[in-house]
Amino acid sequence: MQSITGQYECSHRSGIGLDFFTSRLDRMTLLANGRFTMIVQEHSRLTHAAQSVISGQQISTQVPETRREGTYTYQGNSITLNFDDGTQEQGQVVANGIQLGQNMFEKVSDSTLLPPTSRLKMDMEDIAKGLKIAGAIGGAAIKAAKTIQDSLQSTQNAQSTPSSPAQTPPQQQGPGYEPPPQAGSARPVQPAPTNSQQPVQGAIDLQDDETLFCDQCGAPVRPGKRFCNRCGARLP
Repeated sequence: MQSITGQYECSHRSGIGLDFFTSRLDRMTLLANGRFTMIVQEHSRLTHAAQSVISGQQISTQVPETRREGTYTYQGNSITLNFDDGTQEQGQVVANGIQLGQNMFEKVSDSTLLPPTSRLKMDMEDIAKGLKIAGAIGGAAIKAAKTIQDSLQSTQNAQSTPSSPAQTPPQQQGPGYEPPPQAGSARPVQPAPTNSQQPVQGAIDLQDDETLFCDQCGAPVRPGKRFCNRCGARLP
C-alpha cells in the first residue's frame, strides 16, 4: 500500500448471496492525523428486520452499529489501535489491507471522506436483486392467498345450502296409539256431553223418593206392588 490512510472494510458474509441484506459489514477509516474510527455492524439487515417483526416494531433500513474511535501508530508491518475507552488492539499491515486478529479489513478507498464507489455499486446490485425476488415472492403469495380464499368460500357455500329434512321412521302402532297431528290440521273436537242423561237420573231419584214400606214387616216395596215380597202381607 502506498499510504495507510483510507477506508477499510471487513465483510462477514453469510454465503447465500445478497450481501447487502444477509451479511454484516464492519468499516474502519484511518485518518492522516493519526486518528481512526471503527464502525461494527451488530446484525445483518435481514436479521434486524426479522427481530423487528417479532418484537412488533417498525422495520427500519438502519441497522444497529457500534462506533469506536481512537488513535493509531504503525511501524513497518505492525499497527497498534489505541481506543479511547482504554483498550488496545494489535494488527498487521498486509498487501491488500490490515489484519486484526481473525478479521481482515480490506482497503477499498484512499479517500477518507467519500464512500467507495465499488461498495455503492455492489449495494445497488443487491438491492435490485432483492426487489426482484420480493416481487416474485409477493406475486406467488398473492396467488396462493387467492386460491385459499376461493377454497374457503366454496366450503362455506356448501355448508350454507339447506338440506332436505330427514324422514322420520314410522312409530309402531299399538293399543291406544294416537298419531301426532299434522301441520295445518286440527285435532277432532270431542262432542260435549248432552243433558239427555239428566231426566233419567231425575226419574231414578223420584222413584227412590216414592218407595213404600210394608206395614207388617217394614220391608221396602216398589210402587204398584200389591203384596209384600218378604211377608206376603196385602199392601194398601
